[in-house]
Amino acid sequence: MPSLPFPNLRQSSSVAAPSRGPSPAPFGTAPGAPRNATVGERPLRIPGRAPQDLAAGLLITSFGLIALWMGRDWPTGTLAYVQSGFFPRMIGILMVLAGAMVTGRSLLNHGAALPSWGWRPLLGVTAAVLAFAGAVETLGLVPAVLILVGLGNLAGQPLRPVPLALLGGVLAVGCVALFVWGLGLPLRVWPLWVSP
Repeated sequence: MPSLPFPNLRQSSSVAAPSRGPSPAPFGTAPGAPRNATVGERPLRIPGRAPQDLAAGLLITSFGLIALWMGRDWPTGTLAYVQSGFFPRMIGILMVLAGAMVTGRSLLNHGAALPSWGWRPLLGVTAAVLAFAGAVETLGLVPAVLILVGLGNLAGQPLRPVPLALLGGVLAVGCVALFVWGLGLPLRVWPLWVSP
């Protein structure tokens, strides 16, 4: 009797059958999103259907609440006579509303998970901003801008020396033109030992 064109059922029974439907996505990721973008990368775990949107909404809301708290004693005035606290309070309220909308949307829609924490950009940008704040009063605006550009360059993919020098020079000239010449702010441009 000729052999049938079917595989041996005893041998194929040990092979796992394919799943009938798509495997469920991990908690906190979209259904069609890749499991891991990079091998060894562990995304941060935040509950919700769209963790990235949830974190952004909470961050915007917190900035708005901080702005409202900082300007709580500033006089707002009226629409006809606007005082110093009017625009900070309005911007704080708008930020709280925008953050609440983003947070609510993250609870209803699927979205991407948070990527792994990038320490190099965080530390580089923080060090650049703190160095600028400490150097602008003691060294002057131009050296502080150059320090800001130099330390900020370490936060990401570093630029070559010539484009970095051009960027620092353009930003320094632009800051002097805008804040010192244009707005007339009493900022020191050069250090005390350098003649203007």
